[in-house]
Amino acid sequence: MTIDNNSKLDKILQFVPGFITWLTLLSPIWLGILSPTLVALFLTFLAIYWVYLAFTHTVGLIIGYKRYKKETATDWFKKCGELDFSNLPDKTTLPKTLKEVKHLLVIPTVNESLEILDQTVKSLAEQNYPLFQNIFIVIACEERGAESVSKSLDILKERYKGQLGEILFYIHPAGIPGELVGGGAANRTYGTTHAVEELTKRGLNTRDFIFTTFDADTCLHKEFIGRLTHCYLTTDKRDNHFYSTAVFQFNNNIWKVHTLMRIEANSVTLGTLASWTLSSETKETFSCYSASLDTLIAANYWDVGLIDDTVFYWRAFFARNGDFKPAIFYVPNSSDAVQGETFLKAHQSLYKQLLRWGWGSVTTPLAFKGFIKNKDIPTTTKILWSLNKAERHLIFRTMVFLITFGFAILTFVNQNVRQTTIAYNLPDVTSTILNVGLIFLLPFSILRQKLAGPFPKEWPIWKRWLSYLEGPLILVNLLTFSFIPFLEAETKMMLGKRYKNLHFTPKVRK
Repeated sequence: MTIDNNSKLDKILQFVPGFITWLTLLSPIWLGILSPTLVALFLTFLAIYWVYLAFTHTVGLIIGYKRYKKETATDWFKKCGELDFSNLPDKTTLPKTLKEVKHLLVIPTVNESLEILDQTVKSLAEQNYPLFQNIFIVIACEERGAESVSKSLDILKERYKGQLGEILFYIHPAGIPGELVGGGAANRTYGTTHAVEELTKRGLNTRDFIFTTFDADTCLHKEFIGRLTHCYLTTDKRDNHFYSTAVFQFNNNIWKVHTLMRIEANSVTLGTLASWTLSSETKETFSCYSASLDTLIAANYWDVGLIDDTVFYWRAFFARNGDFKPAIFYVPNSSDAVQGETFLKAHQSLYKQLLRWGWGSVTTPLAFKGFIKNKDIPTTTKILWSLNKAERHLIFRTMVFLITFGFAILTFVNQNVRQTTIAYNLPDVTSTILNVGLIFLLPFSILRQKLAGPFPKEWPIWKRWLSYLEGPLILVNLLTFSFIPFLEAETKMMLGKRYKNLHFTPKVRK
């Protein structure tokens, strides 16, 4: 299942997400004229819902953090060794023994430096998973960076000799027709398909493989592969799941980046941990994820014409006729937060990265197209995902803007509203509700600090205390970087524009 830009159905479906978002954002104007009372009630509902989310996310964070602490303190390879394979579920997809479980780690690269790649490879060499001969690392490299990456890999192979699995290196040619420039999907697909061909020639059974993909700057916690293996082996219908941590950290450089970069990164970490802990039923693949290699093959790898991470979920979802869900664990990975050579370049790079993420809204028309075409997907599953998508575009995209500016826009559009009881009471009511919600910034700030790790030793006391004030600045981020790029992407998609080149976020270390 993919998007056909020449199809009338696809054009209509791509129009819907942006239309819903703009219709809701402009509701204080058009609905403020027709029925100001409804607008006032909607704005009150959003304020209450905001506090409800703050409360539930705090609960999710606390539970998720406890699981994180427990899982990172566990020897998961030892746990795998204690499993009784005769009692594990789904015998048809189960490797015979732990020694037959194999991992295919797919890492797309562009032109990353030796410093970046060394940190990632070092995290693989330090895995508490001594069966490293069962680990195959696929480095899929874009043609323009192949020479420098190849030289770096030669150095790393020698540096970590005897500590790594086999490295398979593939160069993805530029200019292949139909491929999206700048997206990782084409690179991943090229490298992985060639790796599968190679492994099959050697007589290895794809049935025994778990694939995992992550970016070239991603470092895996030492227990990551062991925890993934344990989760995979103990999950029923293992071909019908993707496997992912709920803890996406950015600790590689979190204390070196500018404030808004750190706030955005922490928002991803805390938001994902909270929401995935509370409910993982309607969650899509993100950044670093795993599945059986047979599931990847059944999904026909990645869509080379679209963005990759979230789109892969829907390819596997439809390949499994809607029976495809996450299996979550809490051993983390860590990536780079956006860091630029200058203050301006850093913020430009962050905006472009989030604009790329905003194009992830293409999964909404992709999902609904599949719901229409695939009659084997249960109606209840279609309804559940439809509600999830509606909530995303109707509420999550618009909530902060409307809570902040909605009432002011309403009273400007309809002067008569100023004379009503609702207009008199609404600002006080919403202000009280939102002030209650600010209470939850305290646990957010505390847990953010615990997950981000200790302050740099060279930081003075005043700078450490000042970092705790970054919590309230999340509201600024929600009105700028977490709002405008996503709105731009949805608007362009609504107007029929196509992304031709996606921004590759440069990895900067200084």
